[in-house]
Amino acid sequence: MPKRLLFLLAHPDDETFGPGGTIAKYAREGAEVHLAAATRGEAGMVGDPPLTDREHLGEVRSGELLAAAGILGIAKVHFLGFVDGQLPTVPRELLVEKTVEVVRDVRPHVLVGFGPEGVSRHADHKVMCEVALSAFARAADPAWYPGQLRDGIGPWAPLKLYQFEIAREILAGWDAPLAGVPRAKLSAFVDTSEHVETKISAFYCHKTQMKDVRRILERPGYREFARLETYVLARTRLPGLRLPEGDLLAGVPDD
Repeated sequence: MPKRLLFLLAHPDDETFGPGGTIAKYAREGAEVHLAAATRGEAGMVGDPPLTDREHLGEVRSGELLAAAGILGIAKVHFLGFVDGQLPTVPRELLVEKTVEVVRDVRPHVLVGFGPEGVSRHADHKVMCEVALSAFARAADPAWYPGQLRDGIGPWAPLKLYQFEIAREILAGWDAPLAGVPRAKLSAFVDTSEHVETKISAFYCHKTQMKDVRRILERPGYREFARLETYVLARTRLPGLRLPEGDLLAGVPDD
């Protein structure tokens, strides 16, 4: 059985703009990579010139996400069904319950989400950071959401939870309103150098968000930056890990 990773993110394009190289790397190496998207991006841009109207934006952006997922090698996208920009107002229990259901269904060895500031400081990203922390604990406990448990679906204990982060030292040179962490806090450095062009191809699937695509890709040295993606290990059930790691699947036993 392949090793499995589940990325817990907020919007279409989060998968590409953030850990896209990591996704492509593990998918290419034979891991089974899943994505849970909390929303369909209904509050994003409609394109310039407009490619759709506000009423249909979520549908269009879902299609863009599926196209990007195909390029990156994502096995399945799980839409949690919440609305872009409204995650802070959704009962947290409902968000966690839906996320736990996906975790128990996918049975990932590794979860990947946002750090506390969500890199962009988007409120939805911050919420999904907290949801991932709760889901990591609760998915393993049959006392939580017992109605989800049925034939073939039982409690599941992911072995690691990583948070996608960027070193503050790098962001200082970008003149961008993003939140990073001190480089010394990073605990995983993933070599994505062979997957930079795959990631950039996925960028162009997000046609409605092309203003952001251009803004990111035109940053000086972006291709060099994209050769390495970095993470903080927020939770683990594996003893004796040696940090920093170069592999998010380090220590994960073969089934």
